[in-house]
Amino acid sequence: MEDFMKSTIYQIFPDRFYNGNPFNDPQPLRKWKQKPSRGSFFGGDLSGITKKLNYLKHLGIGAIYLTPIFEAPSTHKYDTKDYLKIDSGFGTLEEFKRLLKRAHKFDIKVILDGVFNHTGDHFWAFEDARKNGKKSRYWDWYNIYNYPIKRKPKPNYEHAGIYYIPKLKHDNPEVIAHFVKVVQYWTKIGIDGWRFDMSWCIGPDFWKKITQAALAINKDIIFIGEYWEEPSEFLKKYPFHGATDYIFRKATLQLLNKKIEPKEYLNVIQYKIEDRNTWYCWNMLGSHDTQRLLGQLHGSVERAKMAFTLQFTIPGLPLIYYGDEIGLFGGKDPDCRRPFDWNKKHWKKEIFEHIRELIKLRKERSALSIGDIKILEIEKDGFSFERFTTSESIEIEIDLKLQKAIIRKSQL
Repeated sequence: MEDFMKSTIYQIFPDRFYNGNPFNDPQPLRKWKQKPSRGSFFGGDLSGITKKLNYLKHLGIGAIYLTPIFEAPSTHKYDTKDYLKIDSGFGTLEEFKRLLKRAHKFDIKVILDGVFNHTGDHFWAFEDARKNGKKSRYWDWYNIYNYPIKRKPKPNYEHAGIYYIPKLKHDNPEVIAHFVKVVQYWTKIGIDGWRFDMSWCIGPDFWKKITQAALAINKDIIFIGEYWEEPSEFLKKYPFHGATDYIFRKATLQLLNKKIEPKEYLNVIQYKIEDRNTWYCWNMLGSHDTQRLLGQLHGSVERAKMAFTLQFTIPGLPLIYYGDEIGLFGGKDPDCRRPFDWNKKHWKKEIFEHIRELIKLRKERSALSIGDIKILEIEKDGFSFERFTTSESIEIEIDLKLQKAIIRKSQL
């Protein structure tokens, strides 16, 4: 696990990364350069990711996190239809195995998205309940209030915020058994980790059974729970290595946009300094659920570079949302899910090279992954801190006035 601490995670929204096989394109298909709508498909797939592994290796990525790839009707795939099938628009099981094998050759881990809080309304168990009512053996997989089942205008069943994602009953032994089977299946195929969607909506007992099933197959498998609040107490209760740290994102944007001062910033992220249990958390600056980083920093390349410097030097695992490394713009969902721009003439190359250097530095210097942290100085326009082990020290100075982040390295 210590080696994983040096990794940089790269999040991919498969439909928008690269179209490697036009023969599996869903229809109708939008042109790659068009802006997305909520229902638009662009044709990105698993073969496309495999073909771009050279790019990810060049960048220095150590793990890729794929948003859901299982069969589902939507573009985002959080409305699962079958957890044991690759969505046909993304490719085949053999193409996934090829991606996994090729990624592992490049020493890149593969982390899948486990959407177990809810299913899609086309999931076979929900469909059976819809057709057969209380006679269905799956009626008690959900909280269904009456029959016949109605999706619109107001669903008569518990859902996860949208009518087409009915929420499961996680105390049902059959539901637990199904997801144990799902986790075992993909873990046996050889994946390296799970990111669990809406994990806080389900009690720890469910997750203990799920994670134990995976650990029995691969003792080194990684578990990350989606979470939007301060993660210290969450990680004490849940059997995960880390969580998605959106508190870091919010505070970093506020700092760089001068909405809070350095002292307040450090107070907000104090848990990252004091609690080593949070060091497997993903330092988020963007995701498929947030507006793009560069736009949030009003187009400032210098502030973006400062944000990435903090992401790579504050305790936690840095996560790059696909395209942020080239300065891809995007507003609120679905605009934050624009297709990757492979035309290098459009790239913010200064950001790209800065991230490459940060990834390289983090691999070379253990102080940035496992080293202790000490705040050295706090001023109105900046602060400095040190990451250190018994053999090396790295000092980071954040200057908000000059919009610069300075890194100083030394051997002890």
